[in-house]
Amino acid sequence: MKKPPVVDRVDISSRGKTEVITLRLNAKVKFGLELAARMEHRSVAQTVELSIAKLLSGTSFVPLRYKGEEIAVVIDRLWSPHRGQRLLKMVLHAPELLNPDEELVWNRIARAGHLDAYFTDATESSRRPTFTADQTREVEDVISEFWDIDDRAGNTKLKGSKK
Repeated sequence: MKKPPVVDRVDISSRGKTEVITLRLNAKVKFGLELAARMEHRSVAQTVELSIAKLLSGTSFVPLRYKGEEIAVVIDRLWSPHRGQRLLKMVLHAPELLNPDEELVWNRIARAGHLDAYFTDATESSRRPTFTADQTREVEDVISEFWDIDDRAGNTKLKGSKK
């Protein structure tokens, strides 16, 4: 059987055309992907595309670092399936990695005075807690309750929220 002649092919990527893929990720991996994208000032799609391109080209991955720590350590420290706890951890340990929606929710909670009993000034950039470890759960519940009310009122459009 004769093979057809090889014809020069046009590089489709030069046309700017993209394809859509759907991925299923567990929540912690998705959170880590979003953090990595924020750290690199990229979208999640750009981060995935760049990672796949590196993988396909055989380029070795250099672990991302945040304040001297590998991203895996940071993800483990910040991750929680409870979004109130996750937001509180982000505010306390990595406020510069908050996305605009998270900042919006945090500022609404702080300005409404819901955290006055726990923080000296929740709107300050230092965000130093004045609560004990036993009060952490209370703060997380306040955040989640406010967030749920805010979601129902249609005041936020958080990524991953079901609306």
